[in-house]
Amino acid sequence: MKNLIGIIVVCSFIFSSLHAQKNISGDVMEKNVSGESIPVIGANVFWLHTAIGTTTDDHGKFQLQKYPQSDVLVVRCIGYTSDTISVGNRTQLHIYLQSETKQIDSASVIGSRPDSYLDYTSTNNSLTMTSKELQKAACCNLSESFQTNPSIDVSFTDAITGTKQIEMLGLAGSYSQITLENLPAIRGLTSNVGLTYIPGTWIESIQLSKGIGSVANGFESVTGQINVELKKPIDTTNKILFLNLYTNQNQRMEANLLLREPINDNISAMTLLHASTLKNKVDENDDRFLDMPIGSTFNFLQRFQFIGSNNLASQLNVQIVDDDKKGGTVDGYSLDRDSLLSHPDEYAFSIHSHQVRVSSKNGYVFPGSLYHSIGLQASYAEYQQDASFELRQYHGLEKTGYVNLLYQTQLGSKIHTLRFGGSFLFDSFDESLDLVPYNRIERVPGAFAEYTFEPSDDFSLVAGLRADNDNLFGTFVTPRLHIRYTPQDDWVLRFVAGRGERTANVLAENMAYFASSRSIHLPSFANGYPFAQEAAWNYGLNLTHYFLWAYHEATLSFDVYRTEFEKQVVVDLDHSPQEVLFYNLAGVSYSNSFQTELDVQPIDRLETRIAYRYLDVRQTIDGVERYKPFVARQRAFVNFGYSSEKDEASSSQMLYDLTVQWTGRKRLPDTQSNPANLRADSFSPDFFLVNGQITRSWGNGLDMYIGVENLFNFRQDNPILDAAHPNSSYFDSSIVWGPISGRMLYIGLRWNV
Repeated sequence: MKNLIGIIVVCSFIFSSLHAQKNISGDVMEKNVSGESIPVIGANVFWLHTAIGTTTDDHGKFQLQKYPQSDVLVVRCIGYTSDTISVGNRTQLHIYLQSETKQIDSASVIGSRPDSYLDYTSTNNSLTMTSKELQKAACCNLSESFQTNPSIDVSFTDAITGTKQIEMLGLAGSYSQITLENLPAIRGLTSNVGLTYIPGTWIESIQLSKGIGSVANGFESVTGQINVELKKPIDTTNKILFLNLYTNQNQRMEANLLLREPINDNISAMTLLHASTLKNKVDENDDRFLDMPIGSTFNFLQRFQFIGSNNLASQLNVQIVDDDKKGGTVDGYSLDRDSLLSHPDEYAFSIHSHQVRVSSKNGYVFPGSLYHSIGLQASYAEYQQDASFELRQYHGLEKTGYVNLLYQTQLGSKIHTLRFGGSFLFDSFDESLDLVPYNRIERVPGAFAEYTFEPSDDFSLVAGLRADNDNLFGTFVTPRLHIRYTPQDDWVLRFVAGRGERTANVLAENMAYFASSRSIHLPSFANGYPFAQEAAWNYGLNLTHYFLWAYHEATLSFDVYRTEFEKQVVVDLDHSPQEVLFYNLAGVSYSNSFQTELDVQPIDRLETRIAYRYLDVRQTIDGVERYKPFVARQRAFVNFGYSSEKDEASSSQMLYDLTVQWTGRKRLPDTQSNPANLRADSFSPDFFLVNGQITRSWGNGLDMYIGVENLFNFRQDNPILDAAHPNSSYFDSSIVWGPISGRMLYIGLRWNV
């Protein structure tokens, strides 16, 4: 491990990472004597101290690629006063120039961006959630960061471990590629628990792309990509210290500290610390089991960022996580293995996890062209987990390394761009369940090429192809295609099609079933990995209308996606309520998803998001095509965010957020062979959840917030079958379809210095 980490560190300062180039777009306008906005045609828009720029069209519109060496745009036009604009993280600008004949010395620039927005210029169906969007809820970690987003479902995996999982397009989060600054992060043994290892206060933004991802990021994306951008050591706001404190009525306490420190003119460092603890034993439904496990988490991340004057850039990150949790019955959670044998009515669960992760991104942009660059991305992680479920024992150790080399260039002009490169993925899994080993090693070298054709602002095409060779599964090819077409300036049509493959980690991804009395039926690993590599095709269509409502930006979008599996590992809970079976798919498995969403500001300072989604997710289980369990076919969502006017003297402000979600009924696994009093219903009821938060901002970097989750105290009754007899064959904590905890009040403090 030391040698590999040394290689990564050395490489991080030799090569450079290819940072995805993002576009900004906007319009340049002036106001006439009647106050109407009219376009400024032929205005020059270029980056300060460069000749890189463009001109506005007949509608005053422009589009320009972001330039990493400058954050300031210059706008000039004959007859108007020139202006400079600091872009920051904005991707859309509305710029107003002042005519020189009006004898006004200043020009006003009006640019606003919603807290969550669909990228107009992106070929992908890409939604960006900013840090302001995440502050609308507690967002203690990544698994809790999607409460105001209708595209992601978040639920508990079971009633004992407190683990949360996410779903996109009706499929588990393991089918979405979750990356940390475009490097693989949450996969393998961390597929579920890894979401809690990214604190919400560390996040700068989340880019959520539906449908198949780019071939440059690997072959594992099936339903989409969730890329998390952390706060950077180099920051244009000059904030050097951030502190967040949080507590709730169950005495869960968290603290986050972010400290930036410039080392010299080119290098900056940033230290990120997280500590959380829950020691209070809570059993609101009086079933003798803790509603949430108690324990503590410590998370440390050290970041270094280098930006040179010779177009070199580099990042280096080192993260250490230690997580310890205990759960079970109120009187039995702390009992050891021997004591449990003499207390058959008690239950104990414990899990201890430890992770070390090193990652590096480095890049070089060749002089004279933003499209000509080379980059190297690399990461190495070791993750160990030891868990005890009553008398069932699990051990897991994962070592994973990843290297990705990318090269990008133009083919004659900016209309044609080619990106290609190679990658190598190494995975070593040492797992055991009740001392039975389940080990595998995967080595996957691969190569890819991605061609972008963009003849105009109205049309773009990205075609990618990659080939990988897995020592367990042989050679496989993953083609992918993205198309963007703008029939009119305010309508964007996007199409995506492609294939993804992944190796299922059947133990880590289904640990929730270890907490029950269900017997685990796995084929033997003695002659190698017994499951086929999962493979699926994904097709999607997105239509988005960008328009103005009361002079505010608004969007109306329609999504249709289909994911169709060729190969898949089936988790069968229907064969018998006393068993869980794992086997290769023999039949059909697919997911159809339709969603419509409206984002609008009907009045000043009131952001409104309304969405409806319909899912049709089916799988051949126990020889019968069935609706997949625990998937709600319908969901409706409304989010309101209102901000008061800022006080002119102090810049203080009040922020109000309210989210209402309706979740339709879900099919539950078949338990009809159980005794009548120990059966779950065939379908769950539908239910509403309401969350709200009020924030007071004093304008000097200090915010205080108070909120409530599950306002009307709705929770699933009796989430554990036969909770009184943990050692019976009917004991089952995995049939969870709704909230386990009731109303939750919380309060917190944020301080930026």
